Amino acid sequence: MTAARFTVLIVAASLLAASCEVSSQAPAPGPSADCSNSLLNMSDCLTYVEAGSNVTAPDEKCCPELAGMVENSPACLCQLIGKNNSFGIDIDVNRALRLPSACDVVTPPASLCAAVGVPIPSEGSAAPGF
Repeated sequence: MTAARFTVLIVAASLLAASCEVSSQAPAPGPSADCSNSLLNMSDCLTYVEAGSNVTAPDEKCCPELAGMVENSPACLCQLIGKNNSFGIDIDVNRALRLPSACDVVTPPASLCAAVGVPIPSEGSAAPGF
């Protein structure tokens, strides 16, 4: 797997977590948004959300990246979490869903993802909101 693809996978996982954890008033644009750059911008979150990770806290650069994604490309959170397999990233959905809380970042409600055609997978009770 190339470094760029691995980075995209990390970002996707991070976005999944952000999308599923916290409720907010931020809008979620349609699923057709190009999320490649957004995913690359979330690369510092990958070590926290990738499957098998033992990292106990996100990298210090991760949280500002997540906040930027929520502010600039909230629909990408839906795509990166709900369709993370299409980015070739193996993420731990539960860890990804906890990322917004770990970063103290408010994300849009997960229900907005379903409204734009990208339902978020539920992993037990890890995602009370988005």
